[in-house]
Amino acid sequence: MTKVFVGNFSFAVDEEQLKSYFTKVGTVVSARVMKEGQGGRSRGFGFVEFSAAEEAERAIKELDGSVWEGRVIKVSEDRSARRHEHEPYHESGERPDEERQQRQSSPMGYFRAQPLDLGVRRRKKLDPFLEDTSLSIDYKDAKLLSRFMSERGRILPRRMTGLTAANQRRIARAIKRAQNIGLLAAVRK
Repeated sequence: MTKVFVGNFSFAVDEEQLKSYFTKVGTVVSARVMKEGQGGRSRGFGFVEFSAAEEAERAIKELDGSVWEGRVIKVSEDRSARRHEHEPYHESGERPDEERQQRQSSPMGYFRAQPLDLGVRRRKKLDPFLEDTSLSIDYKDAKLLSRFMSERGRILPRRMTGLTAANQRRIARAIKRAQNIGLLAAVRK
């Protein structure tokens, strides 16, 4: 570890000031202040690279929690360097973009909008009116209508009932009518 992360310093600090502040601990190879993309304003953190790992460890011990220009700075090891430490390099000296390759080959649902498939298949709810043609939607049948209501008297959504869109509308009308005439409990707020 020769690179350290420096955070919470003043937005007015530039790379030269950062480099000169850390030279009292050891030989600084480079100092980089992270900036916003559009305005080029400092984001208040950066990285300092030392010539030896011992100097980086000394900087962490001595300067972490110190006050610099009225702010308590955070100095810690650079985690991104530790993460890429054991990755293989190409002949050109560049690290392969493994993260992009992993994202493309990752299972569906891993940090994406698709559901994660864990091998457990949920049984899809089927519309009972399509399975049994003898059933009919009637506002007088409170027992049947209560299957499609929550405990608070609200109509359950289609993903929970398994009804077709047309039958969901019919059930909603029947429930509202039964609630209006008092056959079912009305919605409690």
